[in-house]
Amino acid sequence: MGVKLETLEKKLISYDPDCDILFIHNGYDSDEKFKGNFDVGDIVLDVSNKGKVRGIEVMNASEYLQLNTDVLNHLTDFEFQVDQYKNRIGITLVLIADQIKKEKDIIVPLIMALS
Repeated sequence: MGVKLETLEKKLISYDPDCDILFIHNGYDSDEKFKGNFDVGDIVLDVSNKGKVRGIEVMNASEYLQLNTDVLNHLTDFEFQVDQYKNRIGITLVLIADQIKKEKDIIVPLIMALS
């Protein structure tokens, strides 16, 4: 089975069931560019030159998010809110598939600032 890719305006949802990797991205504003990735365990954050988290990649997604692969394969939308604190990032992730809406809070420790 291949990678499912869906684009919603600027948003991008991609799930690879063979590798169990979920990738979601909000796209960049016109004055933003990709700066780099911030990798913490099973989470990889795509960060813009403005210090904003624009994308999230989740390794071992079914286990990490406690969702079966069928739900991940049928995602139709997502939202995420990122709050940056002195030594951590708080992410509220909402995944939507058919009649299912799953919310997950993720805490990512920071060694350095994103910007």
